[in-house]
Amino acid sequence: MSALTDIPSQFFVARLAAATDRDVIMLLAKELGDHVHATFAEAACAREKRSPTGLPFGDVGVAIPHGEPEHVKTPAIVLASLEKPVRFRQMGSPRTIVEVSLVVMPALTAKEQAAATLSGIITLLQDATIRAALANATTADEMRSALA
Repeated sequence: MSALTDIPSQFFVARLAAATDRDVIMLLAKELGDHVHATFAEAACAREKRSPTGLPFGDVGVAIPHGEPEHVKTPAIVLASLEKPVRFRQMGSPRTIVEVSLVVMPALTAKEQAAATLSGIITLLQDATIRAALANATTADEMRSALA
């Protein structure tokens, strides 16, 4: 869990019901609450359009949508398993669609922190056991335990 230990506020949402990538981003931005400015959700949606974050990990598609640091008050992160896969465009290959079952939305305050943390999150999610445990979790506590 090293990628997440520097982020004191962590939220977990199991089986989030959403139909689109925008729905996912808007719902998870609400979970971040007072950690982000009111502009965060729209900024994260706009950023996802410019720079897609879907990652095809084979067994579980993952997305890491996020907004720029100026939309963040204090660092936080929310992890969500999705009730049904949602289509995100692929990072680095925006014409490719990834069916995403797991979403990690960091809210970080400095670009340097964002780069290091995002890299750490991607490294963490390369572990198939952790990825599957998070995606298949039916409760927030199960998700939290998967990272312990």
